[in-house]
Amino acid sequence: PFWLKTSGRRRARAPAIREPPRLTIFARNMPVDRDLAGHDAELAERVAVISGLDVRLAFIDADAGEDKYQVLQGLRDGTTGEDPKCCYVYQRSGGTGTRGSISVDGPMEQPKAAKAIAQTFKEMTGQEWGSVEPGHRALPGKYWLQQAATPDEGAIWQYYVDDGVDGKQPGWYPYEQSASAEVEELYAQHVANEREERTATRHVHSGYFSYKIDLEAMTQQNTKTKKVRTIRRVCCEAEAKDGEGAGRAEKLAHAARVAPMKAPMKSLAKRAALAKLAAKKVMKGVMKKAMKKAVKAKKVGSKALVL
Repeated sequence: PFWLKTSGRRRARAPAIREPPRLTIFARNMPVDRDLAGHDAELAERVAVISGLDVRLAFIDADAGEDKYQVLQGLRDGTTGEDPKCCYVYQRSGGTGTRGSISVDGPMEQPKAAKAIAQTFKEMTGQEWGSVEPGHRALPGKYWLQQAATPDEGAIWQYYVDDGVDGKQPGWYPYEQSASAEVEELYAQHVANEREERTATRHVHSGYFSYKIDLEAMTQQNTKTKKVRTIRRVCCEAEAKDGEGAGRAEKLAHAARVAPMKAPMKSLAKRAALAKLAAKKVMKGVMKKAMKKAVKAKKVGSKALVL
């Protein structure tokens, strides 16, 4: 503040100059959670994430086998014009590896959306909104705020089979698309959180099974059967095809080893079949001649009786 001089009077404080209201920046590079499209495709097309209202929380207890997440996003509908009630609160939560449950509240004004997210944040973390930095240690039994991560949509995850399960030949096999995207998201979080120990081992639910994923050792373990398999991350489709090609090469090599053994056996079987067919033809000819002689003899006998 500055002071105004007046003639013979006390100095008076100048009237405060009000700044124009700041406009919220909507960062288009902050993606709306991918599961909103499956929940409400029309809304997903209209909204963008409000800057500063994009939170990813995690609860990881590897020893107890607990691994849960909570996604919080403030969304703004850019098609509503000047209507202040244009914001939504989006939440998705559940066990890691599952799509979880989704809730969308709104439309509402932005301050109300921000307040709702701050309240949920406190319930999950036990701390006030804005009081912790991403990556800080969580309170006992509470969720912690993760670093922002950027998964590579082109990355493909594969597992190695060497035990003939489901009749599969040894080689690399791709995860299902949804499972690959889920593990890639966990890997991106692990990298963003400086590959620290608490994000290295994750428990992922997939269908009827649960898997323990070690992102440092690059292994997966079925928590029920205890079967451990090697996993890997390939950064593009070409590399994935190279891996599949290696599997095909192993199959071809196996076929080449087996073929020389099968060839003689096939040849012998064919010869035996031909010999059997020839013998059958000979027997058929002999029987035919015998039948003709019998018929002829019968006719001769009949004539003799008549004479």
